[in-house]
Amino acid sequence: HRALAVANELAARHTFQKSFADLTQPERTIVAGGDGLVRICTFHPGWGYEDFIEGLRPATINGQMVFEPRDGIFKRLCLDAAKQTNRQFFLVLDEINRGDLPRIFGELITTIEYDKRDRQIKLPITGSSFAVPRNVFLIGTMNTADRSISLMDTALRRRFGFVELMPDSALLAGRK
Repeated sequence: HRALAVANELAARHTFQKSFADLTQPERTIVAGGDGLVRICTFHPGWGYEDFIEGLRPATINGQMVFEPRDGIFKRLCLDAAKQTNRQFFLVLDEINRGDLPRIFGELITTIEYDKRDRQIKLPITGSSFAVPRNVFLIGTMNTADRSISLMDTALRRRFGFVELMPDSALLAGRK
């Protein structure tokens, strides 16, 4: 997965001034561990704002079913990044074109733009203030053969740069 490799490499070089391949095991954990500098999520049609930013999730307290606010992966990454401004955090959005992007990003669609970083907004579910820090980077992947690409929201298209990676057919040479 090239996007993940690129994110790991960028985080390693920024944090430790060396290649990801040259990191010690503890350094690799800081970069690519579960709550490390590099995280990944895969978009799909069932994904929404509650998974990405925040949502209400069922829980049982004293035998009673209640709904508690729970932070999504992007909000957790941003909160961690706000505490460690000297480090760069990366979120790989795998299969970005498969998700319902306006539903997933909600009001944050404008705050991911670099010139609008650190602007506080009020989140609708918890009412808490939130900002996307400048040290957060998003890397989206998509399969352009997938027809859902044509449905990709134009508001998101202009917020990402695109790099086309073609298959290397030489890797299959001599195979039947």
